[in-house]
Amino acid sequence: MGFTRDVANYASSGTMEYIPELFAMEMQKEYYLNTVFSEITNTSYEGQIKKFGDKINVRVVPTITINDYDMTSDLTYETPGTASKEMVIDQGKTWSFKLDDVNALQMDVPLMKEMAADAARRLNIAIDTDVLAYMSAFGTSGRIAASNFGATAGAITSGIDLGTTASAISITADNAVDYIVYCNQVLDEANVPSDGRWIVLPSWYIARLKTGDLKRADITGDASAVIRTGLVGMIDRTKVYQSNNLLEGTSGEAGNFNILFGTKDATSFAMQLTKTETVRLESQFGDAMRGLAVYGRATLKNDAIGLLYATAA
Repeated sequence: MGFTRDVANYASSGTMEYIPELFAMEMQKEYYLNTVFSEITNTSYEGQIKKFGDKINVRVVPTITINDYDMTSDLTYETPGTASKEMVIDQGKTWSFKLDDVNALQMDVPLMKEMAADAARRLNIAIDTDVLAYMSAFGTSGRIAASNFGATAGAITSGIDLGTTASAISITADNAVDYIVYCNQVLDEANVPSDGRWIVLPSWYIARLKTGDLKRADITGDASAVIRTGLVGMIDRTKVYQSNNLLEGTSGEAGNFNILFGTKDATSFAMQLTKTETVRLESQFGDAMRGLAVYGRATLKNDAIGLLYATAA
């Protein structure tokens, strides 16, 4: 009993064409989101952490009471409190990947190195997203002072509408600069120093700034800084950063954004990259690389941070 089989004919007169596979000598560039957490938080306590679960007690300068002078009365000496606020290193992110020996041998690009660099960038993006979401929590959390958000913001006037979950502020090209000024007024009324002020805006807000009355003229900054940190420039004493990692909606409202502003004194951040290692796989021929980062974040001065709840008009 005979049988037949189909055999591919790659000859010039054949019916099939042989196409060899070639790999480019360079890998296609990946695009990454800007990260801003290192620009808007202070890292003064970063050197004091060692491992996951550490707790840092940050001492607060005590408040001294000022009294009227009465030459007929003795001075009364108060005992200042020794209050402190704590930051717990209770957050962790990991990454891991493997590369087979055969694939590594056939590659003409340093794939392990490229993947490690990609992991590092994506680690920063994941942490940035987490820190911005943490800072956006307000209300019962106490991370943002009650006078620094909502429809009646302003510690003195209570007359600045920064939006609510029921009524987000509609940002147009005409009022985009105005609301940055209003955010600064909120900080001014809370007696927050002008030094080190920042605001983080979504990309659509930046577009409205550039197409409105400002017309790019008052936005200054170098192009490389935008790539590194999202820094766009400065408006009314405030460094303006662009980020696509801002929390969209507080209760899932699509299109509404938690726009943060404040100073570096408001939130502390500490990260300790405890492990980065390459290991030989036991059950396969290949290498693996893995990393672990542990970090903590805590709002230490809730009157030095505010929130504008806004949407694109």
